[in-house]
Amino acid sequence: MANYVEAVFETIYRGVTLDKQVWLSRGTTWKQVHRQAKGELKPLPEYLLYVPAIAIFILISRFLYERYVALPLGRYLKVSERKATPAEPNAVLEKAYKLNSNPSEQLLIGLSKSVDKPIRVVERWFRRKRATYMPSQMRKFQEGSWRFLAYTALLIFGSCIVPNKAYWSNTRLCWEGYPNFSIPLDIFWYYMVEISFYVALTASQFVDIRRKDFKQMFVHHVATLSLLLIAYSVNYFAIGSMIMFVHDMADPLLELAKVIGYTPKAGNGRTLKQTFGDICFICFMLVFFYTRLYLFPTHLIYSSWYEMLEILGKGKPWPMWVFVNCLLLVLYVLHWFWSYQIVRVLRQSIIAGKVKGDVRSEDEGSSHDEDETASASNPTPAVSPPASSSHSTGRNGHSAHGRGNQRR
Repeated sequence: MANYVEAVFETIYRGVTLDKQVWLSRGTTWKQVHRQAKGELKPLPEYLLYVPAIAIFILISRFLYERYVALPLGRYLKVSERKATPAEPNAVLEKAYKLNSNPSEQLLIGLSKSVDKPIRVVERWFRRKRATYMPSQMRKFQEGSWRFLAYTALLIFGSCIVPNKAYWSNTRLCWEGYPNFSIPLDIFWYYMVEISFYVALTASQFVDIRRKDFKQMFVHHVATLSLLLIAYSVNYFAIGSMIMFVHDMADPLLELAKVIGYTPKAGNGRTLKQTFGDICFICFMLVFFYTRLYLFPTHLIYSSWYEMLEILGKGKPWPMWVFVNCLLLVLYVLHWFWSYQIVRVLRQSIIAGKVKGDVRSEDEGSSHDEDETASASNPTPAVSPPASSSHSTGRNGHSAHGRGNQRR
């Protein structure tokens, strides 16, 4: 069995690198990494067959939840299903829209002369055209509530497992004794579920609500998924499980704040719902900064960069060590990108006297007709708020919530 396992990995990895030592530190072999004695659990390649099955189950569960639970719940909460008023047909403006969906003032002046209409009318036509492609509050409520439940379930799952491991408080234990590690059964299933969830997230991103940080989020998913698969393949399960757990801590608070923002405001003045939404956003912001900007670099990147090199490589780097740490740095840079967005939203919120919205907002503006609201003059805010108004312009990594809409 050991010879078969090594042959499989040699075939896969040599097909990519032509050298197994690209993946393993000096003196380590695939037999050592994957030798599975009786009663032990090692990261054999056949176990990855669980991933597509679980990912499909997650996608089906999401479809059923959004259709048969979130939709009725949203209607009960009176979440708006209203779509924007379509822009009236105009061949000249349609052609211009295909070239530039958000024209400059100078271009608007030229178009107004071409169609013989006031600039204000042309400007309104472009806003309505952009709003036509925006999802309704109900669609955002369905997606956000699903993400809240999924992230909460993953956080609870991880909280019952990862903090109880010795390597959570002493990261050197991630590497001491390697490669003679046997994966604990609870960590194994935590891995399978998390990898499957990221596969499902990456696949569904192309049909989900498209937001400003689509490219950054796609890079984030690919980098995280690559790290998880590499960590599984070479039996770095300890550091991999901590990466997943740290990334899960802030997400439920963000999605809860967004979901609260998608529900309609009751009456005039500040409500308990808005206050609760603002508290969720502030808690999200604090947890995000602590886990992504402090815990992630000082514990995980430090352990991978220094302790891994010291214990496994005896001070001599190898190609996979370089690649893994580059992926971790990519994630860290993205954390700073989203942190900047969050701080920008917080600053705008302080100036405006309210939390502004979703940093990871949709590309062009609100799902409602921008002409019918006082905030139409600012169609592209940045993060989704806890107590957003019906006019939200605001997706996962990260954003904020308040009474407008802007996210990650």
